Amino acid sequence: MRHRWHTVFAVLLGVLATLTDAGSSARAAADDREKPVVKQGAEDAGGQAADPTTTLETGPTQQTAQEEVRSEAEEPTLKRDEEAEEFVVDEPLKWDFYGSIRLRYRTTDAGSILGDAGSRAGLDAEWHIAPEAWIYGRLEAGFNVLDELDQLLSPGGSAGEGQQGDSVFPRLYTVGVETPVVVASYGKTWSTYYKIANFTDRFDSAGSSAVGTFNAGTDGGATGTGRADQVLQTRVFVDYLPETSRVKPFNLNIQLQRDQPIPGVDGAYYSNTIGLSAVLESRADFTLGIAYNLALIDGLDDPAVQAAGISGDAEAFLLGARWFDEQRYIGFAVARLLNHEATDEGIYFSGWGSELYARQRLIKGFWLVAGYNWLVPDKDQIQAGEYELLYGVAGLRYSIDDFNRLAYAEWRVDSTTTQDGGELGNIFTIGVRWDF
Repeated sequence: MRHRWHTVFAVLLGVLATLTDAGSSARAAADDREKPVVKQGAEDAGGQAADPTTTLETGPTQQTAQEEVRSEAEEPTLKRDEEAEEFVVDEPLKWDFYGSIRLRYRTTDAGSILGDAGSRAGLDAEWHIAPEAWIYGRLEAGFNVLDELDQLLSPGGSAGEGQQGDSVFPRLYTVGVETPVVVASYGKTWSTYYKIANFTDRFDSAGSSAVGTFNAGTDGGATGTGRADQVLQTRVFVDYLPETSRVKPFNLNIQLQRDQPIPGVDGAYYSNTIGLSAVLESRADFTLGIAYNLALIDGLDDPAVQAAGISGDAEAFLLGARWFDEQRYIGFAVARLLNHEATDEGIYFSGWGSELYARQRLIKGFWLVAGYNWLVPDKDQIQAGEYELLYGVAGLRYSIDDFNRLAYAEWRVDSTTTQDGGELGNIFTIGVRWDF
């Protein structure tokens, strides 16, 4: 089995060598970029609200890179943060219907299937109640019409999109308010944990399986690390550095949940859940983030909880970093997970996970992508059996309109071992994404 991982490792080394060789020329080009200028109303590359007063801009090259990173991300961009430089209210109340058709054709050891890859449609509304304040709402549905059989052929291959048995399911629904210094919302929304996990959740057909984002075969809603359910969330911006600094305002995110069901354990619930994350960004191209999620369990002596392998509260600690420019993107994340993730048979364990995502522009709209996901239980977690998640991804992407409209081909070389010692086969995928 491990010889397949050697192939993946060789592919990744080749891609990273390409990135490294190109890095020196990129650094030289960076020296020739125009000096920063002050601009109002800008937004950062990860969908986070930027400094509400001033943001340093590094020229059209970096602007293009930021637009590509935003369009690639799963987390929705807050459109009100993209207003013109002056806060002029032409239409106090706005709404927008949007959607994304995402289809893929997969070839696996078990057969081939045409399936969904996260298709969705939704309504986004905002009410400009003051020059620098908004009330907003979002309602989004996911579609799983073609994906039922695909889930059976490729467990964990849809990055938290699968809602088995539901052809249409609620994906996001939230209401909130935003001011220059604070954002508060309630509903089902991307978690504080995902502010960091999204650094590597950027493959088109796989990925985001190893750092606990979509834990225990769910979308991470109940535990609060993916699309969190019934969550009260706030975000605060702390601008403690001078405007001339090359670091943006410090971004602190907090969320609270209560009485959410423990995935896969009938009749058991988390009593209280808290999520924390912090994001520190340079004005140009580097982001560092840290996240922590704690889901408390009162009934640890419940036989059902013990039978599921749970020996304590669910904890997830995540550290991530990313660097990008117009030619490349590299994101890396490492996580410590305690009673948070589960095997393919639903048995919980404690362990370590890491993810890498990288892409390199080849020519014009063509990109080479590569990375890996690796999740391994601690050695003393005997209840996990032989389980270990390990796969590499290499692919080619053609971008038509940033990454809002694209076609791709990805090869997932899989060395995963199931709890009972079985192996998963490799997967080749071709697909399209078309946002509207």
